[in-house]
Amino acid sequence: MSANSGDMFKGFILGGLVGMAMGVLFAPKSGEDMRKELRDESDDLLDKAKSELENIKNDLGELRTKINQTIDKGRSAFEQGQTAEERDFEAELTSTEEEPKPKKTTRRKKTTKKTGDA
Repeated sequence: MSANSGDMFKGFILGGLVGMAMGVLFAPKSGEDMRKELRDESDDLLDKAKSELENIKNDLGELRTKINQTIDKGRSAFEQGQTAEERDFEAELTSTEEEPKPKKTTRRKKTTKKTGDA
């Protein structure tokens, strides 16, 4: 019987929700009042969305600043941790360009045809 009463309770709640929705849809409001109410609700929703967008933009700006600060701190810590030899080696790597490899050329031997006396 407990399973049956649980189903009955669910049906009662569902019926109440459906009835409430039907009452709202068929309420005796004029079309003008309904449009005004919908317009006001959509304006409120748009204002909330704009506000949230501004909050997200501010949060992203703060996050970008923190990330840049962290990168700068890491870069300076890395540069301070390098020895003079490492800095010189890094500078040499970045300053030198690859030397072009010499082209391999093949020399053709000149061959002369010997013509026989006829």
